[in-house]
Amino acid sequence: MQRIIILLTAASLLFGCSKDYLSKLPKDTLSPETFYANGDNLKIALIGIYDALQSENNFGKLPDLEGITDNGVHFKYETELISFAQGITNANSTQRFATYYQSAYQLIQRANLVLDNIHAPGNVITAADRIAIKAEARALRALAYMRLVYLYGDVPFYTTNIDLATSKELSRTNRDTVINFILGEFQSAADSLSIKPYNNEKGRLTKQAVLALKARCMLYEARMQHQSWASAWTAIQQALTTADAAGNGLNSTFESTFTIANIDNKEMLFACKGNDLDKMANIYTFFAAGGGNLSLSVHTNLVNDFYCTDGLPVNSSPLYNAASPYNNRDPRLKASISTPGDTYSTGTQLLAFNGHTTIGVLQTNFAMKKFTTINGLAQNQGQLDFPVIRYADLLLMAAEAENEVNGPTANAYAAINKVRARAGMPVVTTGLSANLFRQEVIHERRIEFAFEGLRWFDLVTLGIADSVINNIGELNRKFVSHQQELFPIPQSERDLNPNLTQNPGY
Repeated sequence: MQRIIILLTAASLLFGCSKDYLSKLPKDTLSPETFYANGDNLKIALIGIYDALQSENNFGKLPDLEGITDNGVHFKYETELISFAQGITNANSTQRFATYYQSAYQLIQRANLVLDNIHAPGNVITAADRIAIKAEARALRALAYMRLVYLYGDVPFYTTNIDLATSKELSRTNRDTVINFILGEFQSAADSLSIKPYNNEKGRLTKQAVLALKARCMLYEARMQHQSWASAWTAIQQALTTADAAGNGLNSTFESTFTIANIDNKEMLFACKGNDLDKMANIYTFFAAGGGNLSLSVHTNLVNDFYCTDGLPVNSSPLYNAASPYNNRDPRLKASISTPGDTYSTGTQLLAFNGHTTIGVLQTNFAMKKFTTINGLAQNQGQLDFPVIRYADLLLMAAEAENEVNGPTANAYAAINKVRARAGMPVVTTGLSANLFRQEVIHERRIEFAFEGLRWFDLVTLGIADSVINNIGELNRKFVSHQQELFPIPQSERDLNPNLTQNPGY
């Protein structure tokens, strides 16, 4: 959002950072009544919603969620996530379980304010401006509710601005009701948006981006048997057709998709944007091998799941050599993970990396490289866009849905093979059963989207979190079935609102 980003300073006059999303505004800010008396301020207010998206508790630090999956594990700072990854849970949370919840509602509250005041009189704002602002605010609000539902299940639901007293009386709304609202909002927003960002302001939602988010929601619901696979297939095809017509597609190489030099590439249907003036979380310092606040180790389990270049797993490929285990492997391995034999950046020089013998705090021999390092050099202190949804996701959604509806057809193979080919990997073996093809799609999603914050949602919606996490066999990992599929409703919220019930097992 290059031109519109200039308005962020003005937006900050209204939207301060606060853990209490319904707290009073600081004394040096404009009140909502004053701010929204001028409809021209709606443009600034929209930026406030996008700004909330950047929070590390929303979409600004998604790799944190990898630490409770089979992809990685936290070893410091994130004490709640560390305990959760060991099957130990506590509803009296003050860290991520509370801030994920609160930050999503901060975004919702900002969107509600915009939508409540969308018709405020202004001298500069046009009818076309209002249509775009309304559509984007609705879609962003739906995205926040979507995140809440898949993390917490039933959640308080409201679509107008509410005060603090009212928020303390809300009950939880059935998740199916909220999901139906989300799907309707995505479709209505898409109907009002173009395939080009409004005013060509990069970073703003487009028709294909919103349809892709709807498709993801439909995919999750079909996996959980709340929607038919045929309906999910239709939503995915609508999004894919629209993206193709808009000129979206796979970027030329996997690694270059995630570089500062190649932001706004055609694969990024929608990204949480950062730049040098408006940085998000410092992904390098928290996740790269040389990061000063390194806090996540990559599981050996994930490294072993990258195929050899012949398309076979390491336990059956003749190309695998235990003496040089990271050679002849899927190129996405070294693009995504720092492995022994690599170099890493200290910020001032490049040094040899040999796992936890080099970086003593690491719990395994591997660290995250994706989003943090290119050619050994640090590249992201919060200024790199973080993908919310990519074209590759649409292709793998299409492969999965096609297989569920019609079996492993030529169309299903074509979709997954496009992702494989871009990575430099051979095509999927032909003649697979529907079940084996499904397993290939799930595997491909793990490899393609590692550290993008999607693995947790895949494990839960596919119903495989229990079997997968409890079979990691490393670093005391454990998953408690029929409990940990959802996070606890924060006890701090329940203390404020006696109408909030708790999720099972907490």
